Amino acid sequence: MHLASVGPFLLFCGPDEAVQRVAGVSTTLTVADLAAAVDEAVAAGATVLMPAQPTLNGHRAVLRHPHGGVYEYVGP
Repeated sequence: MHLASVGPFLLFCGPDEAVQRVAGVSTTLTVADLAAAVDEAVAAGATVLMPAQPTLNGHRAVLRHPHGGVYEYVGP
């Protein structure tokens, strides 16, 4: 899988099986403090679909925002 960072956004490309982990995610955001970003989103009405968990390059969490969009947050 290949990643490109554009501001706080990550763009993914690669074979289908490699990108399945982000299927259904509308946007991936990189954040400096994952716990704080999740707490702020939840306080604003987001629902945690996947709590923060370790990945090869840090940690990730997936949330559904109040308007229905699904966002992946990636941080250290």
